Amino acid sequence: MVEAGLVALVALAALVVAVPLGPGVVARVPPPPGGVAHRDGPAPRRLRVVTVLAVAVVAGALHRHPSWLPAFAYLTVLGVWLAAVDLRVHRLPDHLVLPAYPLLALLLGFAALVDAAPGRLARAGAAAAASWLVFWALHRASRGGLGRGDVKLAGLLGGALGWLGWGYVGGGFCTGVLLGGLGALALLAAGRVGRHDRLPYGPFLLAGAWSAVVQAGIHP
Repeated sequence: MVEAGLVALVALAALVVAVPLGPGVVARVPPPPGGVAHRDGPAPRRLRVVTVLAVAVVAGALHRHPSWLPAFAYLTVLGVWLAAVDLRVHRLPDHLVLPAYPLLALLLGFAALVDAAPGRLARAGAAAAASWLVFWALHRASRGGLGRGDVKLAGLLGGALGWLGWGYVGGGFCTGVLLGGLGALALLAAGRVGRHDRLPYGPFLLAGAWSAVVQAGIHP
């Protein structure tokens, strides 16, 4: 009962802060220099509903681990915002992604202190570095087909998934890549994009990581 109360309190606190701020955060991110918005931003009500549902699912999955929830609730809220931004302007802005590195490290450090789990924290750091390097290599190999914003996001997500275990790092990214491929095929089949159009990859990476976090909570 105490753990459930702590989980509910953390989730509620995250939503009280995030729900009012989300639409403004998403709307204020401009396109890259010389670029244009590819679609309108999500309706504020829709963004708020998605944020509440995503955090609620993560909170329910991690109910056995209340010390983990501040980090993963924060990552979930940020992930919803980044996905909405990337869909709108095909950009993962540094001012949202880069500060998340030290903040996530601080929140995971708190969890490591509460759970006496320094090994998890060390693994998270190693996974963040490994994920960044792998996606940087893919960025170079693709000659910009994979953006630098995706590389930075991969490092952040790798750190969070590394806290859960190496299997979740691989599983989360594989799920994201699979979702990205299926999404691209669906858009091509529907005639909504051409073969040479660039698609935002961030939402798929974020969805894969989110699913891995939920799976880790359900099957510890």
